[in-house]
Amino acid sequence: MLLALRRSFDIWSASVFILAVAIFCPILSLIYLSFGDSEGLWTHLLESVLARYVSTTVALMLGVSCLTLLFGVATAWIVAAYQFRFSKLLDMVILLPIACPAYLVAYAYTDFFEYAGPVQGALRDMMGWKTARDYYFPEIRSLGGAIFVLSSVLYPYVYLLSRTAFRHIPASFYEVAAISNRNVFWNICLPLARPAIVAGLALVCMEVVSDFGTVEFFSLETLTLGIFNVWIGMNNITAAAQISTFTFIFIILLLLTEMYSRSRKRFNDTSRKQTVAKPKIVTGFKAVLLYVVCLTPVIFGFVTPAAILLWNVVKSADMAAFLAVADVLKNSLFIATLGAGLIMGSAILVASAAKFNSGKIIQVVGILSATGYAFPGTMLAIGVLVFLGFVDRGINAVSWGFGN
Repeated sequence: MLLALRRSFDIWSASVFILAVAIFCPILSLIYLSFGDSEGLWTHLLESVLARYVSTTVALMLGVSCLTLLFGVATAWIVAAYQFRFSKLLDMVILLPIACPAYLVAYAYTDFFEYAGPVQGALRDMMGWKTARDYYFPEIRSLGGAIFVLSSVLYPYVYLLSRTAFRHIPASFYEVAAISNRNVFWNICLPLARPAIVAGLALVCMEVVSDFGTVEFFSLETLTLGIFNVWIGMNNITAAAQISTFTFIFIILLLLTEMYSRSRKRFNDTSRKQTVAKPKIVTGFKAVLLYVVCLTPVIFGFVTPAAILLWNVVKSADMAAFLAVADVLKNSLFIATLGAGLIMGSAILVASAAKFNSGKIIQVVGILSATGYAFPGTMLAIGVLVFLGFVDRGINAVSWGFGN
């Protein structure tokens, strides 16, 4: 066993192990912090609001999962299975909503659909209504509104992975479906693409759980909002770490459940070279219909909120404000560029290690290195500070030891 372990532990394993330790140490620091004394606040949370935090979070996850499945899988299937004019351009356009922060989209839609917004104002003018009691209009700042907003910007996660899976299905599967008179999408392609779809949904769920801006703006009591309420509002970082750890365990259990549910199922093997199916050429009314289906989520997640925000900018143009934003933009671009570089380098390292070393250890370490995605970014920052504090105190202790 030791010999097998030594063989599997090469330069790739060592690199990924060091990377995983660097990534996982802040998480371990948060978990360690959660074992501290919260002065009875954790017990109080268990008895009062924690169940509401969990139920709201689960409802939000389920709603967003359903809508992102609809948006992501439908558009992915259309782009992968059909060819029509500008379909390659449409392939990139569908990704645009992922560039929009969810909280900005939430702000734009609230400004547009609230009681004092242009939509309800126009309706009152047209229908002669005087007050909100005279008519019914859906409340955008609600659970349903949050599901709509988050789904509109997160569906590209499902789209990207589903599209790739659909495009790699061999043509022979289509031929079998035609011979057996079975529906290609429901009976063949969707089951084969399930691992990719689930992977996209897992990313969506972790984004939903860690989202703060949207749920805070919509006043939804989720686990992440609870973390910030306890940490900032009640000034109890230990209890906040306890909720963070609970959230982390919650996400891991969901992922393990899904992994177990498909552990004994066989899916398409794309490791062998096989001829993939060619997209079906579509023209006329059918092509227009496909355009409508593909552009609908783009309009929801990018075009409409971008137009609302741009209109507000034009309406209140202020050069001094633009100059003030320039410095902030410079900092944002620097952090984004540096972060993207580190993320790409780390991802390439982990993916290369998984390719050149198929050992169980490297697979487990690779999965663990990605679990930080389930934590809110601010809490991870606290974990980094706590971990660096441990390191600093350790260095000081060693220095004092040598000094004496």
